[in-house]
Amino acid sequence: MKLKAMKLVCILHKKVLGLFCFVTLAGSMASSSPGAEVRIFHSADGKPLKASFEGMSGDLIVLRREDGKVFSLGKDKLSAADQVYILQIAQRAGDEAKKLNSAAGHEITNGVRLSERKAGELAKALGIRPESESKYGCSWRLYAAYAKDYRLFGTMPYSVALYSNQAGLVTSLSIVYANKGDFGSNAGMGKDHFNGGTSATAKSLADAMTQDEETVAKSLTSVLGAATIQRYGEGKTRRKVSRWDWNGHSFLLSNEENEYVSLAVIPTEMADAGGKTVMTKDAEVKKRLLASIVKSENGDVYLTEIPMVDQGPKGYCAPATFERAMRTMGLEADMYLLAMVGESKAGGGTSVETLLEGVRQQVFSKGRRIKEENVKELRIRDFKRYIDEGIPLMWTMCSVDSYNEVADKNTEKRGRVTDWMAHATEIAAENVKYADTPKSDSNHHICMIIGYNETTQEVAVSDSWGPRFELRWVPIPVADWANVGGLFMILP
Repeated sequence: MKLKAMKLVCILHKKVLGLFCFVTLAGSMASSSPGAEVRIFHSADGKPLKASFEGMSGDLIVLRREDGKVFSLGKDKLSAADQVYILQIAQRAGDEAKKLNSAAGHEITNGVRLSERKAGELAKALGIRPESESKYGCSWRLYAAYAKDYRLFGTMPYSVALYSNQAGLVTSLSIVYANKGDFGSNAGMGKDHFNGGTSATAKSLADAMTQDEETVAKSLTSVLGAATIQRYGEGKTRRKVSRWDWNGHSFLLSNEENEYVSLAVIPTEMADAGGKTVMTKDAEVKKRLLASIVKSENGDVYLTEIPMVDQGPKGYCAPATFERAMRTMGLEADMYLLAMVGESKAGGGTSVETLLEGVRQQVFSKGRRIKEENVKELRIRDFKRYIDEGIPLMWTMCSVDSYNEVADKNTEKRGRVTDWMAHATEIAAENVKYADTPKSDSNHHICMIIGYNETTQEVAVSDSWGPRFELRWVPIPVADWANVGGLFMILP
């Protein structure tokens, strides 16, 4: 069931505007929140309404009708008896909030409904760092194996990622526990992940996943009671989850065999929709894409507003890069789910073709399409037309040490350039040797092409290794030497 646009609905009682004037947040026929007590409320003038109490937002009471519609109204609009009931519930909710935060080991809630909480405040409470910032939303991420004694709901998560909308309010919190990518990984972060591999076995991963799932479930159940079971997600990411609801928060716990254990914390209305997302209109996406193009006086043309995703210490470059491309095009995505769809290996490595086929229908269902091209020799003309429309390209290449050394050195040097024609002559001379250097067949990788400079013959690339690798400039001869040939785009 897709969420309907917000609209103000007023109930008329005879000739007088009724007291139950509310904002509809979800479409009709949504199921009531698990465990919520349904009762008959009365307005101050005695008009009855059968609903369940969903929480408070400031001085507003949030209720859910039997048909699933959620609305809010001022406390003074209710009868005196109902106000006493709400006060008791609110006091109990305050006690539950303390218990929930204690179970989490962090301030997972401050009493405000999740969809109305400032994401920056929650990030600070959880101790997670900025990952990405754009006009259309921000993200924060922590790989907790690198933090001392970090626990969430009783056990260590491998990844904690928080997302906000353009208003800075929380849209979701994604907590991933034992999973085939991070568990047992011997890899480092960023460029060092190529030196990895895994010490995990099928049994050790399965045991760790079972233990994490049981620990998290026990923590939540101790505060919120028994979970309910529902199906959540779209297409190949649809899965069975255990669900707990509390004051506008839904906690969805998943255990996908041989893949991951995850806990998603999302607004209750999103959980009611079963993970089905609203399609962003083409016109809005195209407007965003064009607005993201930067054109500098030195001839640089490059894209901004592309979400960063740090793949962490594992070989998830393809899932992380696809997530970035999909989110740029207004599509919901998560690299851990994409790794499952793409059948990523535990030690790293994803079949791009398998991943493409896995997400093609999901992309198409949201009004987007995937395009693939193969270029034997990488030239600016191969991708210029897409960059000029604000569309980033996913590019298969070999990210070997010598390539990264040139990328880092050249990007750092650009900050000191005053004569761009001289810079073009210099880098052409420095890198002409790559035309006759045998190509490497190691460190296969996928990153993004996000810009170009025709005068200096450089390509702007972005790797899914965190903010430091968001924009690097590589001379075309070096990029062509590293080129494997695949270009993939998601188009509006």
